[in-house]
Amino acid sequence: MSTLLAAARAASVAAARHPAMRRRVADPTISLALRALSDDAAPAPDAKDPYKIGKPFAAADQAPADATNVSATSAARKQYSVLPHRTSLTSRLWLDRYDKNNEEYKKVLEATGGNTAATAASAPRHLVLKRMKDSYISEVLPFRSNPHVKEEYCNYWGGLRIAKLLEDLDALAGSISYTHCDDGTPETPPLTIVTASVDRIDLLRPASLDRDMQVSGMVTYVGSSSMEITVNVEALDPDSQATADPILKAKFTMVARDPLTNKAVQVNPLVLDTDEERRLYSMGAELRSRKKLAATTSLFKQPPTPEERLVIHDLWLQSRQYSATNPPANIKWLGETTLQSAHLMQPQDRNIHGNVFGGILMKQAFELAFLAASVYSRGHPRFLAMDDITFRKPVPIGSILHFTAKVVYSRARSFQVQVTADVVDPATGQRDTTNTFMLTFGAGAKDGEVPTVMPRTYEESMLYLDGKRRWETGYEMARENQSALLEQW
Repeated sequence: MSTLLAAARAASVAAARHPAMRRRVADPTISLALRALSDDAAPAPDAKDPYKIGKPFAAADQAPADATNVSATSAARKQYSVLPHRTSLTSRLWLDRYDKNNEEYKKVLEATGGNTAATAASAPRHLVLKRMKDSYISEVLPFRSNPHVKEEYCNYWGGLRIAKLLEDLDALAGSISYTHCDDGTPETPPLTIVTASVDRIDLLRPASLDRDMQVSGMVTYVGSSSMEITVNVEALDPDSQATADPILKAKFTMVARDPLTNKAVQVNPLVLDTDEERRLYSMGAELRSRKKLAATTSLFKQPPTPEERLVIHDLWLQSRQYSATNPPANIKWLGETTLQSAHLMQPQDRNIHGNVFGGILMKQAFELAFLAASVYSRGHPRFLAMDDITFRKPVPIGSILHFTAKVVYSRARSFQVQVTADVVDPATGQRDTTNTFMLTFGAGAKDGEVPTVMPRTYEESMLYLDGKRRWETGYEMARENQSALLEQW
């Protein structure tokens, strides 16, 4: 564990031991109070409040006493009507974010009669030097001590439902980004911050609901308008409540936009005080370089390498040995591993900007990938990693989201599942790919091996090679992170 993260977490844990400061997921009774705000559709945005800054609750942990009597046109209704459909942790993070929208800016907006240009001119944005620890946020998921929260995150065999946790990771990355971009001036209009990509998610140890977990993170690299957010999930020691075992590590890239023009906005720069901070920053810069190299050498832009061409030829020779209809039990044709699903994006799926919440996309993609992995491996697969996911365009409410999952590569005990998300406009029929997810699963059984996936067309061969590249990168990452699940690969 790095000294910088260790110091920040030690302070967080020390504060958490004080009963008045402990930050845990809100009790389910709060969700019951909030549910009263979502019985009907949310009203149209107020033209005089384009930033949608409504009156927040008095405290993040407490709904107003008259929550059940909130009218359909109230400001609180606009903000919180979606929260009962999110996880407890995501709801808590969004509530905190709303609470930080200050009343001073609302007064400036009202004073200018809703003239957003005048408002922006009266409160220009200033860049502020920030330290990594300034954006540090930690939350506790009390699985061991709160049976209600445990039930919320429990899957059908009693383990942690990873898809739910993915929602929380995205929400936490957003909260960290907003904290970093805060310039300390109450009158400054808020930015729009969106998830540009999920660079990497690695499961390092089995996740158990028998222990409380701490989810924490901070900004570890900044570009001009982008920020790298490193998020860690760790098990808490049941006696001391100190962080004990790393469970999961994730990296997000968030991008700041002007809420009116949608143009990129420069974010606060980082000041690096310690060698550890410089090391983390250097790792972020290296990750950016690797992503650029991977983009330029993508099989969508460049032909396979000479070695990869030999792999394709060997696969073709092998495929000729098998009947197209009756291959051996340990051979699966790539095209026959496909599973599909379709979802109508409802208002309850939106984020604070009115588009579909990125965590929802990850959740739905993960669960379809898990189903495809289960059918392919004929068992209970173990999630190992999620690779570079780029959010190419926002997904509007009311669109149809079509997911296609297929197993594209396998080796020994693990395999790659690709999930493609296409947005379909029901009015025009236009179809656009918004995301491509790559997930690695292990066979799950102690000494079981998965079937060999076999491509039959050139397009499938390119999917196979792309999966092979990502598997090899993921395996090296697992080794670098000293993953306790390395044998599952």
